[in-house]
Amino acid sequence: MMSFVLERLTSLGDAFLGRGEHAVAVPTMDGALQPNQALDAARSAHFMPQPDNLTVHGDRLYVTSGNSLYRWNPEAASCDRLNTFDAAVTSVASLDGETVLVGLDDGRLQLFGGTSSGREIRKIGAYRALCPTAILGIDGHRVVVAEGSTRHRCSEWRHDLMAGERSGSVWLLDLKNSSARCLASGLAYPNGLARGSADSIVVSESWRHRLVSVPLEGGSPTVLVADLPGYPGRMTPANGGGHWLCVFAPRSQLVEFVLREPRFLRRMVAEVPEDYWVAPALSSGRDFKEPLQGGAIKSMGILKPWAPTRSYGLVVHLDATFVPASSLHSRADGRRHGITSAVEWCGELWMASRGGDEIVATPLD
Repeated sequence: MMSFVLERLTSLGDAFLGRGEHAVAVPTMDGALQPNQALDAARSAHFMPQPDNLTVHGDRLYVTSGNSLYRWNPEAASCDRLNTFDAAVTSVASLDGETVLVGLDDGRLQLFGGTSSGREIRKIGAYRALCPTAILGIDGHRVVVAEGSTRHRCSEWRHDLMAGERSGSVWLLDLKNSSARCLASGLAYPNGLARGSADSIVVSESWRHRLVSVPLEGGSPTVLVADLPGYPGRMTPANGGGHWLCVFAPRSQLVEFVLREPRFLRRMVAEVPEDYWVAPALSSGRDFKEPLQGGAIKSMGILKPWAPTRSYGLVVHLDATFVPASSLHSRADGRRHGITSAVEWCGELWMASRGGDEIVATPLD
């Protein structure tokens, strides 16, 4: 009780002084996050509409786009469609040698492959599927599921940010025994999962721009990395230790300012089409109606790499303690923005640029 009161008093003080979560300042990309052009220099592996999830299942690479699940065909250097679902695929995890668990935009979880293929999960115990942003397999029958919101679907992620939601949760599901346990709640859009220590899960909390550690036995989250310069998403293991973290969109002072102006925010959401909101985006620069952002306006037909931008490409390599060690970028003038997945496969790092409609790969060395 005392910690809750202190947290509330700290929040009120931050709101009055304009600091902490209430600051409009955005940290600069420096050190391990020093901007570069590594993503734009990466090899183009395949073009397809909005590739999203990349998952290694067995020795094969699985890809999702829209409501379809594909498997990469190395011989043809293309994707073979495996299945089409009733809704867009929002998350995928490999459970065993035969089965993958797929999260769908209508809230369902569905098993594909193996003897349980086609089984749907809408609720287990107190768990109710609505916004499965990420899935992490623990073993053949236990999974951790991140529920981004209790009010919005995964496709409504901008609405969730604009509404200031903090209704996300993380659940441990036992598919064999049909049991569920909430590990953490009140999260600001949990959007990525990774194994931490033997008894913890690391969660990327998008709207708070941080990574937190959540005990598998339940308990208060512990902050590992705070104040990231973008919105963190999915995480996957890196060979030799550490993880890859996808930052799917950059933060900006303009968006931070709008989020603190409730009257303007309500009118914008009610009256302006979503594509033209002052909000993060997976791609930008394709429509003159997009909101202007000062230096992002082209000068003499040229957009500078360091100009403010609504979209960006960023993949961060985290060390064994989940501290950023290095990064790959596609800057304001790049084309490989909105990186939503990154996995190691066959000696390369494969990345899905949802904003650039492209899958790219680069050697791990």
